[in-house]
Amino acid sequence: MVTVVDFYTLPGTPSDLLTSTNPSKRRLAVENRDTCFFEGRQGYVIIEFDVPQDTTQVLKVVSPVNTIVQRFSSTLILGAVRIELVNGGTEGGTFNGDIDVKPVNTMTTATPYDLQVGWSTGGTHTGGDLQDLLLLNAGSPARQARADVGADDLPYGFAPGTFYIRIVSTGDANARGVFRARWEEKP
Repeated sequence: MVTVVDFYTLPGTPSDLLTSTNPSKRRLAVENRDTCFFEGRQGYVIIEFDVPQDTTQVLKVVSPVNTIVQRFSSTLILGAVRIELVNGGTEGGTFNGDIDVKPVNTMTTATPYDLQVGWSTGGTHTGGDLQDLLLLNAGSPARQARADVGADDLPYGFAPGTFYIRIVSTGDANARGVFRARWEEKP
């Protein structure tokens, strides 16, 4: 005697892993995003910068949770810039300019989650251990608007801590562009 079992309707079978009740059409359900995307645990920032020649703008990132950096990128349209991601070192001044942190997934089906990583600007920073680096040059002559894009799309995992992003204008004009970061929080 042969018993045919329909796993889609069998009690205790996770039918939400299958795409259909039709045995000839169903497949394993696979989403094109990470679980953290649907749980609302991914955040991003977009920061427009205009850093005068030979000066540095510092961004402070405080993470009370484990974090996976998924994107660390910049588009430069004027000047030359060195963008450093560092931890440790010496902080100075006051970081009181809060930067708007946005959730990647704002769909109504996303699990409610309050992003915990905080961003601010306003102080200074020196030293520290270099974790990532972008070098960009928008070309010559000065004031020529040509986009130069640098991105690091490999994931980096970081323990909770304080990190700094230094945007250093290294050319003979202001460094003007946009910095972007995207991360996943692992509470």
